[in-house]
Amino acid sequence: MGLSIVTVCKNRRDHLLRSATAVARWPHHAEHLVVDWSSSEPLRRADLPDDPRLQLLRVDGERGWNLCRAYNFAIARASHHLIFKLDADCWPLEPFDLQALLGQGPASVCAFGTGFEGGKGQFLIERGLFEAVGGFNEYLIDYGFDDKDLRARLRMLRGRDPDDIPLNWLQVIPHSDADRAELRRGLLLTPLEQSLALARMRSSRLANRLLAAHYPWSNRAAASQYMESRAQCWQVQRDTVPVPAGDAAEELEHARRMVFWGTFLAIPEIFLGLLPFKLFPPAREGHWPVRWWHRAYWHTGRRLLEVPVALLSCTRGTLQKTLTLLGRG
Repeated sequence: MGLSIVTVCKNRRDHLLRSATAVARWPHHAEHLVVDWSSSEPLRRADLPDDPRLQLLRVDGERGWNLCRAYNFAIARASHHLIFKLDADCWPLEPFDLQALLGQGPASVCAFGTGFEGGKGQFLIERGLFEAVGGFNEYLIDYGFDDKDLRARLRMLRGRDPDDIPLNWLQVIPHSDADRAELRRGLLLTPLEQSLALARMRSSRLANRLLAAHYPWSNRAAASQYMESRAQCWQVQRDTVPVPAGDAAEELEHARRMVFWGTFLAIPEIFLGLLPFKLFPPAREGHWPVRWWHRAYWHTGRRLLEVPVALLSCTRGTLQKTLTLLGRG
């Protein structure tokens, strides 16, 4: 039974070039399928390792990142029955013991990474198990909670938790939430950009929890369909992409809007609800419309709000000692 490694990349070229080189040295897979998810600068096969096992596909027309749709697309086009999902920032290390994970037979293989956040998103699974739960939930957006949702459905199917891939079996390139949010990769991030990344991360994670509750996924769900526009290049049929509707869509949009702007600008929800809607609009196609006045407020009003917090933080140790002494008295 062969093993396919699947990797999807959107604007993470530097990470991919490093990880793909390491994967090419790994002798245990029959195929490495790399999907370029509409990177601004298309990936070129000539830039990737000269490994005959590596195949490059591209999906055009995707403005934003969608991990669930991207990996469902990639896994559907993998050639083998064992699927090893490795993100563009990850590769297996020498201690990786494939036979240990295959101990109970290939059909039962279901193991997820452990430890830090990046490692948890990697997994080795038998294709039949992945397909039995329908793969990733395509109602989910951006990134966050996707692996937890998939693990929960696999747990229900199998009656037990997935196995663990030990921490020292995988290498993950450390990177920030700003990298995940597609902000100025490879450059020093400003505090404003870090705030944007944190706001986007929190809003998408909350949204995906709500979406998983409103739209539970299964192997009966209708996943997105794609057409090959030219050799090795695909585009989604937009009318097949699952999208929330009705009250659920309104609840989702409200929650995302409040969390994003509340986190980015440090404005409590009760005040955001009183301000004009058009000043703090929702995201459109995965992009938040951050204008000059938002940036101006971030540099002024939000900074002023940080002053008392910073003062309290500086005196925290003194206050704790004082309260302890008073308590003893």
